[in-house]
Amino acid sequence: MKSALRTALALLTLAAVLSAAGCGDSHGAGAPPASDSGIEGRTMVDGGCPVIREHSPCPDRPLSARLTITSGDPQRKVAETTSNADGHFRVPLPPGTYTIRPVNLTGAVTPIAQPVTVTVTSGRYATVVIPFDSGVR
Repeated sequence: MKSALRTALALLTLAAVLSAAGCGDSHGAGAPPASDSGIEGRTMVDGGCPVIREHSPCPDRPLSARLTITSGDPQRKVAETTSNADGHFRVPLPPGTYTIRPVNLTGAVTPIAQPVTVTVTSGRYATVVIPFDSGVR
């Protein structure tokens, strides 16, 4: 009985240490996100029309995408999120300069987007539109 109690206490202690070290953080490594600053925006894909005419517009449309946010070293992930069906996303982050690495959710080559660099200032959410290219010409 004492052995089981010691094991349980050891596991609880380990869980507390790992939690304090941030090992359970789903946003990745780095400082805890601030609630009054961060990045928000939309992921959009071009209309995919080969020829756009004035009387027949081909507007961009929302696209759900996975967004990996890094700071400094491209391998240092600080957050990851998925934009919703309307393309909207919001990620709380402390002030700093970040790179958003967007990927479409289909796993296909297109639509494709380039990384976007964003600077977050204290007390504000930086707003960004991340354009995806449908590949249609």
